[in-house]
Amino acid sequence: MYTHVHQLKKQGFKVAAISKKLGIPRNTVYKYLEMSFEEAANWVASLGCRSKNIFLPGPDS
Repeated sequence: MYTHVHQLKKQGFKVAAISKKLGIPRNTVYKYLEMSFEEAANWVASLGCRSKNIFLPGPDS
């Protein structure tokens, strides 16, 4: 998605048009345009290693 946003911007699309074409919020388009490729890669990598926070009720619950 990051590369699509940058390709469309390079082709002259405005943020609103990119948002509509890709079906993502304008804020996300702005966020991707502000990120470097390395930042985007690190961000995507961090999404894959989230740990779930599971609430297990204790004996008092």
